[in-house]
Amino acid sequence: MSSLRAAKPAQPADQDSTKSATAPAETSVVMLGPRDRLIGELYIEGNLRVSGTLEGQIEATGDVDVTEAATVKASVAGREVNVSGQVNGAVVASKKLVIGRSGSVVGDVRVPRLVMQDGATLSGKVSMGPQVAAPQPAISESPIDTALAAPVPDGEGQPKAKRR
Repeated sequence: MSSLRAAKPAQPADQDSTKSATAPAETSVVMLGPRDRLIGELYIEGNLRVSGTLEGQIEATGDVDVTEAATVKASVAGREVNVSGQVNGAVVASKKLVIGRSGSVVGDVRVPRLVMQDGATLSGKVSMGPQVAAPQPAISESPIDTALAAPVPDGEGQPKAKRR
């Protein structure tokens, strides 16, 4: 019988078992490979490394790393955001934004610190300083009124057009 879970390494006999109960939780790392494509909203408890194509909204509690091979058409929020690829969308970082020499950001940026290497490009409004350190959620929580878009049935259960 095989197990799909990875085995934990054996603990040394002299290690105190109470240390593991008080140790901080491990930070997860989610990776989107160079041939991967994701469309939609992504919330990560931990770090995110993007090497593929991502469209929509990204929010991570940890760091977001956009590699040279990546194309991101999304709003991005994270602790530290590192861009070596292309980002087309708003970027919010609670610690700092680093745009590498091959990196490109097209969109508004809200960060306490900004680092741009020689060759990096940025097109958009930049808001900097300690007052922008706490990022707002990238995912909108406002309700959408769909009453105007809903078809109105005629007397026979068939939708009919509204007249204005």
